[in-house]
Amino acid sequence: MVFLRSVVLLFCAVAFACTASHTHGNDSTTGTKGKLRFVEQSYNFGRLRQGDVVGHRFKVFNEGIAPVTIQAVDKACGCTDVIYPKKPILGGDSAFVEVVFDSNGWNGRQVKRVALTANDSIRVHELLIWAEIK
Repeated sequence: MVFLRSVVLLFCAVAFACTASHTHGNDSTTGTKGKLRFVEQSYNFGRLRQGDVVGHRFKVFNEGIAPVTIQAVDKACGCTDVIYPKKPILGGDSAFVEVVFDSNGWNGRQVKRVALTANDSIRVHELLIWAEIK
């Protein structure tokens, strides 16, 4: 009888452990999504002359497992353009997002924001550029 009770308890413990492990493995917080990480999130062009057109490439890594697609770009100004990968960035891979700034018509210190919406665990990524235009 004691042996049978021990076997039943052992079986229940193993079944519970397997169920808990299986449920936890499907949890979206375990890192199964992709996750973009930018090497830098801002860049200073320094001093520019009015009319200069400059660009900077921001390197981004997908530190997650699933592919990540940049789905939308929100530019705060028509003076900026964004060149980004249209194909998914696979887990473990990297890519570049280039922000181009046209200083024509601008004077003084300028700060421009670009927001990228992606299907990763963070969703919105902000990049900043700035310059002093003479």
